[in-house]
Amino acid sequence: MRLAKLVLWAAFWLAALAPAALAQKAGPLTFGVLLPITGPLAEFGKTSKAALDLAQADINAYLAASGQGGTATFLIENTGGSPEQALEKLKSLAGRGVRAVLGPYSDDEAEACLEFADKNNIVLISQGSSGPFLSKKGDNLFRLSPSDTYQAEAVTGLMRQEGVTAVVPLWRADRFGDDMVVHVKARFKQLGGEALPGSRYSADRKDFGPILDDLAKQLAQAQRSGASAKAAIYFAGGEEIVPILKAAAKRPELVSVGWYGSSATAMLDAIAKDPESAAAAMKVRLASPRYGEGGANVYGLIERRIQEKTDTFPDAESVAAYDAAWAAFFTAQAVGGTSDFARFKQGLVQTCERMYGATGWLALNEHGDRREDWDFDFWVLRTENGKPFWEKAARYQFEPGTAKELFLSSGKK
Repeated sequence: MRLAKLVLWAAFWLAALAPAALAQKAGPLTFGVLLPITGPLAEFGKTSKAALDLAQADINAYLAASGQGGTATFLIENTGGSPEQALEKLKSLAGRGVRAVLGPYSDDEAEACLEFADKNNIVLISQGSSGPFLSKKGDNLFRLSPSDTYQAEAVTGLMRQEGVTAVVPLWRADRFGDDMVVHVKARFKQLGGEALPGSRYSADRKDFGPILDDLAKQLAQAQRSGASAKAAIYFAGGEEIVPILKAAAKRPELVSVGWYGSSATAMLDAIAKDPESAAAAMKVRLASPRYGEGGANVYGLIERRIQEKTDTFPDAESVAAYDAAWAAFFTAQAVGGTSDFARFKQGLVQTCERMYGATGWLALNEHGDRREDWDFDFWVLRTENGKPFWEKAARYQFEPGTAKELFLSSGKK
């Protein structure tokens, strides 16, 4: 029944997107895939791989059911989460004649691959890259995740909605942290709030005492700025949030205010599994945004199928990978394959402009990034019968033709 629904969905969109596709007879189609099957991003690679395995099966079932013949094959290469390895695997795919590649997953991997892709006429369709520094006109990178600028917009919107008047950032000294804080500060000021300098720490730092001292001083400064001042801490970093929360828990001035996180701390198991950091996260109500679940009925269907294969609740980027596979397939069907680079690249933009996938409309802006129809869900940690769980507390939503909206909720996941 589920497969039948997907075949009907595919038939509808293929007819809508490419009326001439059925006559193209593109023959066997081969696409490359760059995924972090091992390494620090392996959990995301696992669910993206499951999504692409499902996409390949569904596409081939569609081809068989429609009587078109032919097959679609996705050649998966493991990047290990390493930019250098991602580039080597891309070169390997290029040597096998592949000109359309799904991935890489991360910003660093995408950046490492982009120059080679541009010089060798290879299209990259990433489900996970979202760094603003990779938003460029005319290159060969297309991205189906919302930009981190939108994440900054979402989190500052929630801050202001909850009455925060001053924000003190705390962040790791890397490209993600630096970019997020720049955009959070700028957006928060646009919304009428005060953004203090904050505290920046190196990625290899272990002793957070001096950093928290500085944070406390700035927090006191923010709280003295007026009788109605309400300060909060914004955190942009990774698993080091665990020792930071544990240390902050011993300082009343740091846990008496709200904390807001980034996508790197949303539903982070390391927090939930450490009793001290979990308790601190709940005390400060650490609210972290994550690319949200799509509103289409087929989204939940794909999400459940991925979860059944992996026993892991998938990120929205994995469902976006499923969409990327269909977008690449639809495009190849419409233009007669992937060998004509210029036609495929132009066709991909046209396909995404009209395609409503599991994650919503895939329309791209002039930089090749997702233009609209994205959401950010905010997750906070709760306990029930002594067991921690992540609860969805709010959603920042942007659908085509509507105003951006912030919804507060209390649904459990």
